[in-house]
Amino acid sequence: MRPICFISDYGLTDVLVGTCKGVIMSIAPRTTIIDVIHSVPEFDVIRGAETLRHATRYMPEDAVYLAIVDPGDKTERRALAAEVQSGAYLVGPDNGLLLPAAEALGGIARVVHLTNPQYHVQPVSNAFHGRDVFSPVAAHLARGADLDDLGEGVVPTSMTSLEFPGFLQEPGGGIAAEIINIDRFGNARLSVMQEVLNLRYGTSLEIGVRDEVLEARYVETFGTAEDGDLVVVPDSHWRLSLAVNKGNAARALLLSPGDEIRLRPSAKTIR
Repeated sequence: MRPICFISDYGLTDVLVGTCKGVIMSIAPRTTIIDVIHSVPEFDVIRGAETLRHATRYMPEDAVYLAIVDPGDKTERRALAAEVQSGAYLVGPDNGLLLPAAEALGGIARVVHLTNPQYHVQPVSNAFHGRDVFSPVAAHLARGADLDDLGEGVVPTSMTSLEFPGFLQEPGGGIAAEIINIDRFGNARLSVMQEVLNLRYGTSLEIGVRDEVLEARYVETFGTAEDGDLVVVPDSHWRLSLAVNKGNAARALLLSPGDEIRLRPSAKTIR
């Protein structure tokens, strides 16, 4: 019995997650469900894909990933299940959510369009494929169903891909990045990885936020900063975050996802 790793933007204030888990347990009562996250920002496929891709590093090799961030027209986009080279399965909408995780797991071996109604909860609602299509399919895969029985084969290269937010190198060693999301502590996670900055910890930085330039420091951990300090710190994904130690950077600086943040070594560092 394979474990099911469940990721969604459903939140935990409604019955959506519980209903999906009820469907799963009615089909595969001996499976283990790992609730990876249900607080992906609503309808945010890019943030969901980034979170799912990162989570694959820490999940069981034989996992079935049930991923549901599905803001599009459910009558138009395909519902897919894919087997990847590592042996894991991915189940979810064909909107770009699955492909980054599949690549992190070695690439796609085969993929099917979930067209076999025998593996769905009937009648299928156009509003809740998470309950009626994706959850039962994940459960059947967990208990050993053959992928080919679930629907029609799909050419892997036809799957929808995403363009993740990137960054720009600027003169003088600077970087212009985008805030990809704000975590629950108010830290602004940026569209640039730690290795790109290529600076020593303790380096003073100038941070450009709109028309303001602020002083910050590049630190390895919050423990090396004073309370209230503005810092740039790598998070658990090795992604840079703009943060206030024991504070809330998003609230203090009026930050939102999509805002541009500019980082460069400060003049005092260059001297």
